Amino acid sequence: MTSDTSKLSPATIVDAAIAVADDDGIGSLSMRRVAEKLGVGAMSLYRHVADKDALLQAMSTEVGRRFPYPVDTQPGWRARVTVAVDVDWELYTRHPWVVLAYSSPRHSYGEDSLACLDWLAAGFLELGVGIERATDMALSVWSFVHGVALVAVSDQLLHDDALLPSAGLAEVISGESEVEVPSHLARLAGRRDAGRLLDPRARLDAGIDYLCLGFAASAV
Repeated sequence: MTSDTSKLSPATIVDAAIAVADDDGIGSLSMRRVAEKLGVGAMSLYRHVADKDALLQAMSTEVGRRFPYPVDTQPGWRARVTVAVDVDWELYTRHPWVVLAYSSPRHSYGEDSLACLDWLAAGFLELGVGIERATDMALSVWSFVHGVALVAVSDQLLHDDALLPSAGLAEVISGESEVEVPSHLARLAGRRDAGRLLDPRARLDAGIDYLCLGFAASAV
């Protein structure tokens, strides 16, 4: 292959790798695939990136850097939670592969992530708790957002419509389930307000409200 590698750098490689993961999913990510996108030989990448794991680490760090929390120290703890949820949700929906990458501690606690965690945890200190509990509360918010995001983007990550359930909550709510529905859940059938249970962002916001009520109550 005749190719120009003069413009290769860790930054250009990471940008290309993010584009590959965004377009084709993290399962399609490989040094060869990234090299093809850049129009170079795969071996030329190793002058700048040690291996695929190092590349994924760099990708996770870069994407996190693009979605920072504000440096403003004025918002109270509840406002900080709202900001964190909004920023993280946008990150996960724009880059679904990050949901899987951040499942590994190796890829989820870079310098920028720690700065975000510090900012969020600092807000919880207003509740009169110590830094350990404040950090635990911040991590609980992160874990909940991550969990809802995983469900929301799973179809994109799997790229396989055949794996979709034939009888799920949507069928229960519509009253069209082909399986026997337990008595309490059966009461959801035909309820317009039950539709929000199918909206990941609505479930996220409701769950965060529950969490925050618990945070405030436990700090009393």
